[in-house]
Amino acid sequence: MKPAGLLLFAVLLTGCNDIPPFEPPSTSSLIVVNVHWQGQGVAGIPVVLVQTRDSVLTGTSGVVVYSVPGGHYVVRVYGINRGGPVLLTSDYEVDAKPGDVAIVDIVDCLPCL
Repeated sequence: MKPAGLLLFAVLLTGCNDIPPFEPPSTSSLIVVNVHWQGQGVAGIPVVLVQTRDSVLTGTSGVVVYSVPGGHYVVRVYGINRGGPVLLTSDYEVDAKPGDVAIVDIVDCLPCL
């Protein structure tokens, strides 16, 4: 009976290897900034996440993505035209909830120059 008990113990131990390690839920969030005009992304717009001072230019898709801990943030964009003189900067407040995606949608009126 002793060998059978050891065999059972060995089988149970090998079965434990199939259980994935516990990972706590993600607390990071994504802030997605989308600068566009009439469905087309606007490239080359400077975007700054004020709290971290992380500065990125929009690519051809007009999108910038920041991975951040959940919290309240300010996104600053430069050279956006909303119909009238081009503003040097525009600030957008965003609440990023842990594990969620917050979208900042910015329309840049290109023909309004």
